[in-house]
Amino acid sequence: MIDDQLTPEGGTRFVHTADDYSFESEVIHRSMTVPVLVDCWAEWCGPCQALGPTLERLAEQYQGRFELVKVDIDQAQHVARALRVQSVPFMILFVEGRPVDALVGNQSESDLKAFLDRHIPAADDDPYELGIAALKAGQYEDAVHELQRAMSNEPERADARLALARATLALGDLDAASQLLESIPSSDPLAERAKRLRALFSLAEFQGDEQMLNGRISADQQDVDAWYRLGVTAAFSGQFQRSCEAFLHVVRLDRGYREDAGRQGLLLIFEVLGGEGEVVSQARRELASLLF
Repeated sequence: MIDDQLTPEGGTRFVHTADDYSFESEVIHRSMTVPVLVDCWAEWCGPCQALGPTLERLAEQYQGRFELVKVDIDQAQHVARALRVQSVPFMILFVEGRPVDALVGNQSESDLKAFLDRHIPAADDDPYELGIAALKAGQYEDAVHELQRAMSNEPERADARLALARATLALGDLDAASQLLESIPSSDPLAERAKRLRALFSLAEFQGDEQMLNGRISADQQDVDAWYRLGVTAAFSGQFQRSCEAFLHVVRLDRGYREDAGRQGLLLIFEVLGGEGEVVSQARRELASLLF
C-alpha cells in the first residue's frame, strides 16, 4: 500500500512503502513505467535511519524520474529472502520489472546520485544536468548560467553550489568560488569535497606572469620552479590541460620539489574537474606511468 503520511523531509509524492503483499504492485508493476529504488531497512538499524531522509530528499529532488519504495525487512520477510538481503541498509533498483543494480551499506548523497544517474536518464531541461554537461565540456560560462538556474530553483542544493564553484574557479573568479564553497554546511556530505577544492586557493601565491614563466622554461627546460608556477597560473586561468602538463613536468623532473607538489597539484586539478573527463583521464594515465 502507499504511505500518504508526510515525512520529516516534506511531501511524499515519490515515496511509498511495500510489504510482502504489496511488493509486486508497488515495485514490479510500478517499475514498468518509472525506475523504482527499493530501500530495505529496519527499525533497529542506525545507518538506515540516517540514510532514509537522504533517499527521500533525492526522490523529491529528482521530481519523478525515479520513485522510492521503503521495505521494512522485519515486516516483509518473504521479500527480504527473495531479494537475498543479508544486511541493511540495502538498496536495489528495479527498471521495467527487473533488478538492475544494488548498493549495500550507508552511502553519501553524492554516491547515491552517481548510482542513480548511471541508470536514470537526465531530464531534458534539468539545469543542473545541463550545467554539469557544460562543465565537463569545458564550457564554463554556459555551466555558470545553467547552475545558477538550478540554484534559483533549489537554493540549498550543495551539489549545485559545488559545481558552480568549480565553474567560477575555472573562469578565474576566486571570490565567487570561495563564497560558494564556504556556504556549504560542514554537516553536508559534500563538505569534505568542498574542503579539498578550497585547498587549491592555497596555491594562489605561486601564480606568475605566464609569458615570463614560458621564457624561463625556454631558457632552462629543467627549471622545476617555473614549471610548477606555470601549472598554478594555468589552473587559475582555467587552462586545466596546460596546468596538468606543467605539473606532470614537475613530477617527471623532481618528485621531491616542495614535498611532491607536482602530484599534489594534479590531484587538486582532478578535484576541480570532478574527477572525470578527457583531461583528467589522460593526466591520470601519464601520472601512473611516471609513478609506477
